[in-house]
Parts: sequence; C-alpha cells; structure tokens
Amino acid sequence: MNTENMENIYQNIANVLNDMLPEEWSRILLYAEIREGYAHIFFYYYPINSKKPIYSLKIEEKFNLDIQRYSELENQLYDYCEELWHEFGVQQQEEWTSLTFILDNNGKMKVHYQYNDLSEIDPTSKRKQWEEKYLP
Repeated sequence: MNTENMENIYQNIANVLNDMLPEEWSRILLYAEIREGYAHIFFYYYPINSKKPIYSLKIEEKFNLDIQRYSELENQLYDYCEELWHEFGVQQQEEWTSLTFILDNNGKMKVHYQYNDLSEIDPTSKRKQWEEKYLP
C-alpha cells in the first residue's frame, strides 16, 4: 500500500485545524463521518493550560474571527477528509465510515477508524457517544 498520499492528507488536515484555531492549543480531537453524498465533521480542542475542551461550533461565537476565512478553512477541512476517505478506495482498502483524528501540539498524531453503519443513528446521539469515549 502506498501511504505517501495519505500522509500528505493527514498533514493537510493538521495544518487546516491549526489555522482554524485562534489561540494556542495542546490537543485537537476531530470526528469525521463520510459516506457517498454525506459528510459530517466536528472537533474539540484544548487551549493551553485548560482541562475544558472547546467545541468547534463555539469558536465563531467565542472569538472575533474573519468569518469568510474561517468558512474557507472549514470547507478545506471537509475536502481533505473526503479526499482521505476516497484515498482508501484508491488504495483498495475498506472505506471507513468514521474516523477520530487526535493531534497533540508536539506533532504526535493518532487516527482511529470505524467501519460500522452509522446511517441509522442521529447526529446528536453519535456525537454524545463519541464525546463519552474521547473526552474525559
């Protein structure tokens, strides 16, 4: 399996996440669910010296951001996650249904893939299950 393209996509995802955050951070946890014709992504990040994560949808409310620029970055994030999903097919690997991408500010990265059918579970329930598993 050729992983070079996948590694580049992971790096692009990390770069976009970093650009989206308006303050220094210690850890980012991203959830992406992709299937043909559907994409849902959210993330949490921990500001430096904070034990309380900030939900991605709260960033615009909490900080005075350039909304157009933030939307462009958000679109890039969706594009890269979809590109990663498609790359699994190109590499003749089973396409995942969701992933959790964990990035520490020292550059350490972990990716957890899930392959179960999530189409019958509502987005709020999925997010709560994910939060219980990944947020302390």
